[in-house]
Amino acid sequence: MKLPEVPGANGERRYGATFIYSLIGVSLVVLLILAVVIGSNRNKNSLVSRPDGRVPQAAGDGGDEPTQVHDPPANGNLRPGDLDFWDMYPEGDDNPLGGEELQPQEPAESPPPPPLPPSEDGRHTLVERRDGSSDWIRLVPYITRNNYDPLGFVLRRDRMAYYENDRPVTFFGVDLSRYDGTPDFYLMKNDGVDFVMLRLGARGYESGELSLDDNFFDNLDAAEQNGLDVGVYFFSQATSREEAIEEATLVITSLADKKISYPVVFSMDFIAFDTSRIDTLTRAEKTEIADAFCNFIKGAGYVPMIYGTKEWLVEQIDLTQLMSYDIWLSQVKDLPDYPYKFQIWQYSHSGKVAGVNGNASMNVSFVDFGAR
Repeated sequence: MKLPEVPGANGERRYGATFIYSLIGVSLVVLLILAVVIGSNRNKNSLVSRPDGRVPQAAGDGGDEPTQVHDPPANGNLRPGDLDFWDMYPEGDDNPLGGEELQPQEPAESPPPPPLPPSEDGRHTLVERRDGSSDWIRLVPYITRNNYDPLGFVLRRDRMAYYENDRPVTFFGVDLSRYDGTPDFYLMKNDGVDFVMLRLGARGYESGELSLDDNFFDNLDAAEQNGLDVGVYFFSQATSREEAIEEATLVITSLADKKISYPVVFSMDFIAFDTSRIDTLTRAEKTEIADAFCNFIKGAGYVPMIYGTKEWLVEQIDLTQLMSYDIWLSQVKDLPDYPYKFQIWQYSHSGKVAGVNGNASMNVSFVDFGAR
């Protein structure tokens, strides 16, 4: 029987049997190729590494070191480690593919530095007390600081001077009381003394009685006649504001019609090796007494000043309440370490000055009070 003809795309007529036989032939060729590929893969799979990572070798291979290969993926899917090009990018912050290592890291906070000791932090000063104890006391930031340059102090022949721009800017003086006998102010002047601080009087540290120094008026007149600038001080043992004003009144009355170019000084201190009437006063009470005395002196037209050691000025009174008054510092040292501003420095109790019997208390003034 003759098969029906199949019309072609180009109008030609082909027979159906020929088309079917061709299709079967092509299919057989494809199946053969697949069989070859599958067989090849099975041979490769038989060469995978053992659990110890070594590849079985063919008999007679003679190789000492087996070749190690990676296990193929169990599910037939490729993993990143199975692709050679995956190792093109190293792990870490340089990995362009991102990841946790590329996330911005917060900088580790450094622990705060340990606080400096008081001797180095610039906010404390060492106070050495009369009883032998010492302590670092915190400075008050709003009290004017001592800004004198340590390199500016020069000591020659027991005479201290402070230099600025290679020239002395201070004035040399001594302080005298009734214990210094009868000084010769003419010899003092010729020995380079610029000013004297005379003790006008005192209150008894036990009795509380007021008294004037012997020869005070004679010494005052003699000092002025020999061209010396003069200031005075009063040793106070007042225990109340009223007693402080009583002391200041005695001072003003004694200075009537006298020429005083240097300050009128309030001096209060403990008594060495003995008790005194001020021992039980509080810091606030001593501050109030000093302020009452100085304020009264200022009201009378004189320059008030407070005398004291570093211990007294830093711990025994409250300088924040007395900042309007000048300071006369008593500190026997090569250089003063009092932290706040001062105008006169008593730097020695054992100096030698012509006209003074025995040792003299030596002072340097940073202010020319006589020119005011």
